[in-house]
Amino acid sequence: MVLRTRWGFALATLLIVGGSAAAQPATAATDNTAAGTASPAKPSDAPLPSCLDETLAEQLGEQLKPRGVQKKHFLKRHKINLVIHGGMFAGDLTSSSWIAGGSLGVFITEDFGVAAEFDLTPVTLDLDSPLNQFFGDNRFSDSMGYLALGNAFWAPIHAKLKIGGGIVHSDIMLFAGAGRLIDDSVQGLAFDGGSAIDFFISRFFTVRIDIRDVMAIEEIAGTTRPTNNIVGTMGLSVWIPTGL
Repeated sequence: MVLRTRWGFALATLLIVGGSAAAQPATAATDNTAAGTASPAKPSDAPLPSCLDETLAEQLGEQLKPRGVQKKHFLKRHKINLVIHGGMFAGDLTSSSWIAGGSLGVFITEDFGVAAEFDLTPVTLDLDSPLNQFFGDNRFSDSMGYLALGNAFWAPIHAKLKIGGGIVHSDIMLFAGAGRLIDDSVQGLAFDGGSAIDFFISRFFTVRIDIRDVMAIEEIAGTTRPTNNIVGTMGLSVWIPTGL
């Protein structure tokens, strides 16, 4: 009787202790879940750390202004183009001098146009005085040359340049043509080819810079040969809408 009582007491004690031990982790897990501090089941389930400083983002947002794609002031298609320019005429056989004039053209498409140009440039020879002294006669007479050309323009490249605090659009063009360098020292036709760049500064104006090679046959001081005369000009280009 006494032995059965002892075994029953021991068994009851083990059941009570085991039940209390099993209940404590469940209670702790329930408390952690209720508090919202439960650990994730996997490391990959944990939220990624945030590396964005909200204060810095607000400060940058106040200082920086978004810039979208900025359009050209206008399109050249179906517009008449009037150019007034001036620059330097670097003669092959003659002396370098100024050149001034202009052109009138029209762009048939945005990339292709034609123009007629007329310029004035003095045709001089700085070595004329020494030659006169050496040969004893006047072998060259200074004169005013007239350069009349017809050119075809092609604009294959459109570029945007940062100038100052803004973006300036520009068109890079290639051109070639033929005409006459009207002067007693020039024989036959003249041909030219070169490149130009237009900077769009307003809805009706561009600034044009161009450089070209004017090729002609010249007879200077008893020498006759093909020449390559380098011409560089800068001017204002006015675009006139036609309504087409």
